[in-house]
Amino acid sequence: MSTRMKELDEIIEVVNSTTEVPKQTRKQFWKLVRQIKREVDPDISEVKRATEIRNILFDMDRGKTYSIGPFVAAETILGILAFVLYLHSLNTPVSWLNILSWGFPEIITVFLRFIGIFLMIAFFYPYGRLIAGSVLGIKLEAIWFSENKEPGLKIDYETFLLAKPSRRKWFFFFSGLWTMITGVGTGLIGWFIAGDILGFIIGAFFVAFYGYVIGTGVTYPNRGEMSQYNREKKIERAWKKKLG
Repeated sequence: MSTRMKELDEIIEVVNSTTEVPKQTRKQFWKLVRQIKREVDPDISEVKRATEIRNILFDMDRGKTYSIGPFVAAETILGILAFVLYLHSLNTPVSWLNILSWGFPEIITVFLRFIGIFLMIAFFYPYGRLIAGSVLGIKLEAIWFSENKEPGLKIDYETFLLAKPSRRKWFFFFSGLWTMITGVGTGLIGWFIAGDILGFIIGAFFVAFYGYVIGTGVTYPNRGEMSQYNREKKIERAWKKKLG
């Protein structure tokens, strides 16, 4: 048995014996996970034990999870309704060249367009991870909700750890990019129908934000998918060094 496996066994004993896992234990666990990610040929027993620990911590931190299928179906229906709202708002003309002369009707119209695009991005968000996961071999197993009722997709951690670093990196990159694709794609439709540029404005915001996150190299999970892309990119560098 490897030293790392012994440490993982010790950690799972602690995790199974309390509902308040010490911060130091958590830090040690994630340190071991980073080591496993850097392995050229990960030990399957270590991967399975790390997955087991992670799932226990996940349930402690995030609570109840739900089936993906019904949730995505509901999100798709709501996303389509949001798209209909956006299309309906295009019936009211808005001149972007005369923005200073806008009255109440134009302001309400642009607000409805923004809400339509924003809701589409939010409701179609799961497809980014679903598409990336299906292409890159990383499974998704459940839906969870944050304290603010924001949905998230729980990754099957065993397939995640067994995936090569480049696959994990591009998984997060495409998941983040999908948000921009949704906004700009909607914007293209609005442009061709009514000359609306709101989708492009939203797309430009995402380009600027993603550029900032990637450029600064931040790896905090609360900075979204691109910060996790940065994290896996750093791990990939260490992994490549082991390859020689």
